[in-house]
Amino acid sequence: MDSSKSDRRFSWAGFEVVNSPNFNDRPDDSIIDCIVLHSTVQRTLQDTVTLFLDPASKVSSHFVVGKDGTVVQMVSLTKRAWHAGVSCLDGVDSVNDYSIGIEMTNMNDGVDPYPDKQYLAVAEIIRRCRKSYDIPDRRIVSHAKIALPQGRKNDPLGFDFDKLKKLLAK
Repeated sequence: MDSSKSDRRFSWAGFEVVNSPNFNDRPDDSIIDCIVLHSTVQRTLQDTVTLFLDPASKVSSHFVVGKDGTVVQMVSLTKRAWHAGVSCLDGVDSVNDYSIGIEMTNMNDGVDPYPDKQYLAVAEIIRRCRKSYDIPDRRIVSHAKIALPQGRKNDPLGFDFDKLKKLLAK
């Protein structure tokens, strides 16, 4: 990504950081304990970053992962990114309040592949998040699982959660 396009870009812990305006404070009593995986339905990492930089889109996530494993952090983990929408997990609404959102570049058609480098990058993000937050495997979920009403979202189609869990076990 061309860092000359924005002064909002800098490197942090090996990830590029591009600050999206689409976030707000988490409730004071929030405990981050889950990760929601999404497909971008955008062709490129840059297309997603551009969308998340647009205040009119009112959408963001904490991380975006390109097919080549490039990671861009868009929202601080201490803030609420706007990725889950109307949602519920294990009977608790407003999943954005207590989750970390990871968007993966993918067309979400069930055919577009998730390359190994993308799986490895997602696993690395989760490992880093787990250094600060207790996030069990059962709380690494798809957008489809939490979106309300059920069936409103289907992403990430074709993503192999078992493969990810094996990577996390290493």
